[in-house]
Amino acid sequence: MASRTREQVKLESVRNLRARWRAEGRILVQADLPGELVAAIDRLKDDAGLRGRAPIIEEALRFYIEAKQGT
Repeated sequence: MASRTREQVKLESVRNLRARWRAEGRILVQADLPGELVAAIDRLKDDAGLRGRAPIIEEALRFYIEAKQGT
């Protein structure tokens, strides 16, 4: 059996992580956003010491939906 490359190991790790997320009911969503919005998200992410943007975007969407449902 040939040894796997570092890239193959990384891809498998990402696939496994996404499979676990799907099993937990999470769905991958992709969106094109203006650069200034991404920069603002990145500042919030960095200030909070987070590794990724998802928690910031998830919280913002929850606030937005709650605000819309409250009207």
